[in-house]
Amino acid sequence: MTNEQDEKHGRERWNRFLAGDDVAFGLLYTAYVNRLYDYGLHFTPDSELVKDCVQDLFVRLYANRKRLQAVENIRAYLFYSLKNTLFNRIKKETGYARMDAVEPVFQIELSAETLLIESERLYEQKKRIALIMENLTPRQREALYYRFVEELSYEEICRLMRMNYQSVRNLLHRTVLKIRSRAAGES
Repeated sequence: MTNEQDEKHGRERWNRFLAGDDVAFGLLYTAYVNRLYDYGLHFTPDSELVKDCVQDLFVRLYANRKRLQAVENIRAYLFYSLKNTLFNRIKKETGYARMDAVEPVFQIELSAETLLIESERLYEQKKRIALIMENLTPRQREALYYRFVEELSYEEICRLMRMNYQSVRNLLHRTVLKIRSRAAGES
C-alpha cells in the first residue's frame, strides 16, 4: 500500500472514529502504534518512555474525540502529537526541555542481513552513503527522514520541526547539495 493509500484509509478511519466508531479507533491504533513507537525512538533511547507516551497519546485522543477535528494527514498529526507528548513528559521529569535544544537521534542503520544479501558494489555504495549521512547534522537527518522516508509535505515538516516554510526548504536544499557534493568527491 502506498503512503497516499495509507493516508486515505487513515482519514476514513479518523472520520469514523470522530463519529463515535470504536472499531475505527482500534484500527487507527493498530495501523499507527508501531510506526509511532519507531518514530519516538528517534528522540530518546528510552523505549519505556516512548511506549508510555504512545499509550498516553491514544488515551488522550479517545478521551478528547468529541473536540477533535478532521485531519488531512493522520500520520503527520500523530507524529506531531507524539513529539509534543514526549517533550512534555521529558520536561515534566527533568524540569526542562526545549524541542529545538534536543538533538533527535535520526540514524540510518543498515541491517547485517541486507548487507550480506546485496552485491559488493551495493555494499560499498551503502557504506559511502552512511559516511555521508554521519556528516550531516541531526536537524538535516531529521528533515531528510520526514521528506524522503515519511514523504511528508514541506508544510507538515515545518510544523514538526517548528520552522518556517523557507527555512525548511533551505535546510533540505543545502542538505541535498551537501550530499551531492560529498558523493561526487567520493567517486
